[in-house]
Amino acid sequence: MQDELFERPDFCPIPPSRGTAAWAALVDLLERGCLATPDWIGADKGWRLAATIKELGYLGWEPKSVRVKHPSRRNKIAEYSLHERARKAAASFLKGGNHANE
Repeated sequence: MQDELFERPDFCPIPPSRGTAAWAALVDLLERGCLATPDWIGADKGWRLAATIKELGYLGWEPKSVRVKHPSRRNKIAEYSLHERARKAAASFLKGGNHANE
């Protein structure tokens, strides 16, 4: 295993561009606490929530996914949320902060 040349920050996600689906999902996750596809579709934000959440993962937000029973579906579906440190970082970004560890 190769050692890191520079020390990495503990948690430093990249904010999605404003106006994108990833930005909308980040805002919704912060405001609602969790998101599922039926909620996303019901808010007319599209049907590709899983792809949008995956994008947040690529940006370093580390979204969580659990399978839950949703009243509008017969089978369990994915429900997405953020870890506490990601929620704090999102709140900082939405207030105009420029770093996840503020």
